[in-house]
Amino acid sequence: MKNLTRKDFLRIAGFGGAASLMAPSLAFRRAAEKFGIGATFILWGYGADNLEPALEDMSKLGFHAFETFGQVIEEWEKNRGGFSKVVEKHGVPIVSAYCWADVVDPSKRKEETEKLTRWAKLLKQSGGKLIEFGCANVDRDGYDYREHKNNILESMNTFAKAVTDQGLVFALHPHTGTAIESQEEVYFAMENADTRYVKFGPDSGQLQKGGADYLKIFSDFMPLIEHVHLKDYEGGDNGWLGYCPLGRGKQEVEKLLNMLVDNKDEMAGKIMYEQDYDGRIEGRFTNYESAKISRDYLSKLGYEFKG
Repeated sequence: MKNLTRKDFLRIAGFGGAASLMAPSLAFRRAAEKFGIGATFILWGYGADNLEPALEDMSKLGFHAFETFGQVIEEWEKNRGGFSKVVEKHGVPIVSAYCWADVVDPSKRKEETEKLTRWAKLLKQSGGKLIEFGCANVDRDGYDYREHKNNILESMNTFAKAVTDQGLVFALHPHTGTAIESQEEVYFAMENADTRYVKFGPDSGQLQKGGADYLKIFSDFMPLIEHVHLKDYEGGDNGWLGYCPLGRGKQEVEKLLNMLVDNKDEMAGKIMYEQDYDGRIEGRFTNYESAKISRDYLSKLGYEFKG
């Protein structure tokens, strides 16, 4: 399979014709049949101690799957009696793990590849299907990706090949504060990476917060999307790093979901509700309340949840 060019993206992922005229209710009924909505666990925190509280709430709310971090899986597997046991206890299957590595420093590539391979093996044995990959943080003050573009591509392609060799999908997740944040950086990465191995796992809220046109990016790279973080964004210092429950912010959530259901028959991963945990400021809703507001919003659109 050769790499897709941007021209190919635009040709394949055009959004004209009858699909765009579909009544919203019918579109969302189709979406409910195709995509069971999952949730990432970071609303509840970022460490191994936060896993069970997150799974307890997700189970009560009927989310179809969850995502955690690679190091959380490793911590539970090594030191807490086994990751699969706690997952089975709560009945919410894992679909993906968010994993990161340094793409700028080539001296770290071998070590980072070994780390990602280790996490990929643990995820696979737990039933997961996809590594949601984020570049490690960089000092954005004065950062110019063009000074690192060869290392970025070589590292990302190496990591993606290693994950693919384990039988999982590798999906790039642009993230604020990292080596790939801005719209220009996203297009550079996705237009030049080896797309036999590098797929796309965009986060609508992260893209918007980073100043990008998230709807255009979803549209242009639709053929490569294998996983989605669905995140609303209201801005401000609100206890969730500016993010908020679905339907309460600036995101065109319904439009984005229509785009996905009209143009994706299947994905290796899922559409995942996400709302970042801050920890410095208490939000106006509890974790459970935030997740329930988002679950109820999606239910009104026709998405179905377990239980």
